[in-house]
Amino acid sequence: MLDDIPAPEELHRRALRRWRANNETDPASGPYVLADWVVTFGIETEQLPSKWAMNWSRALRRYEQFWCDVGRSARENTKVRTTLPVSERLLGEWARYQRRFEYHLTAFQGIRLEVSPAFSWDPVDSAWNARLDASRRHVETTGRLPFLNGDNAVEFGLARWLNRQLHQLQVGTQPPARAARLTELLNPPAASK
Repeated sequence: MLDDIPAPEELHRRALRRWRANNETDPASGPYVLADWVVTFGIETEQLPSKWAMNWSRALRRYEQFWCDVGRSARENTKVRTTLPVSERLLGEWARYQRRFEYHLTAFQGIRLEVSPAFSWDPVDSAWNARLDASRRHVETTGRLPFLNGDNAVEFGLARWLNRQLHQLQVGTQPPARAARLTELLNPPAASK
């Protein structure tokens, strides 16, 4: 999964291309474009980006680096708060702040967050989709749904998640879009002849 992570330089280039393609000419984006360039490439410039832009770009880089190192996004909360390191909680809170104030971000900031593999505008939905995709891959490779297999921790975790989702489907609390995707997993379309 983490083998195909784009390099920070590639993420900057993607964001810059999208920003230019959208003909975004908002002057507020300028300092953030420059700050992301300075942080990404580590190059000093005569024209210094604003302090706000540099802090934002450094925080995004730390957030992405955490994702690369750990293999998941930083959490902002957990059931047992003592198990959550302060540095991770602060990164998670930074991401939550970006989501909460999305409409106050510049166009480049929004695009840069969208190209980041570490960031998601809806982390709960992203996690749900990732688990559904993992369940689908499991069915494709084994020919069966995951079950509570004590010998395989990954399969066991998928089975527990799937059981919770199926219970919600059964009692009618699963949102319609998710219910349709779960039903598709349970009843895959017949292979065409």
